[in-house]
Amino acid sequence: MAALDLNGNYSHALDQKGRITIPSAFREAFSEPFTIGFNNDFSAMAFYPAEKWVKKCAELEKINESDVSGMNYVRLIRSFSFANQTADSQGRVLLPASLRQQTGIEKAVVLVGMGSYIELWDEARFSDRFDSARASVSELMDHVLNAYYK
Repeated sequence: MAALDLNGNYSHALDQKGRITIPSAFREAFSEPFTIGFNNDFSAMAFYPAEKWVKKCAELEKINESDVSGMNYVRLIRSFSFANQTADSQGRVLLPASLRQQTGIEKAVVLVGMGSYIELWDEARFSDRFDSARASVSELMDHVLNAYYK
C-alpha cells in the first residue's frame, strides 16, 4: 500500500442508526478492514487503516506489563478499539456506541484527515479546538520548530 496522505475536513451527520458515511476522498484508504478507536488525546474518534493500526500496536507492545501507568494507558487504548471494521456498499460505518458516548458525538460531526488516519469529531468540539489552536498559532509554530526541527 502506498503512503497515505489523508487531508481536509468534511462535515457530516450521523444517521438514526449511529452510522457515518466516509467521504469519498477517504474511502480508498478504508476499503479494507480498519480499526476505530480514540485519537491520541481521547477527544475524538480515530479511524486507523490496518497499516497504521499495526504500527500503533507495535508501540503499545513496547510498554512493560509491570509498568502500572503504562498498562493503564494500554488499557484505555485497547478497551475502546474496535478492529475489523468495514464500510457497507454505500460507504457507511456503524460507530460504536461507547465511543460515541465518550467523545460526545451525537449528530453533527467533522471528519479530519491527519495524514495516515482520520479523526471523527463532534462538530462543536472540533470548532472549539480549531478556534483555540488558531488563536495560539504562533506558540504552536514555535513548539513544532523547537521540538522537531532543531
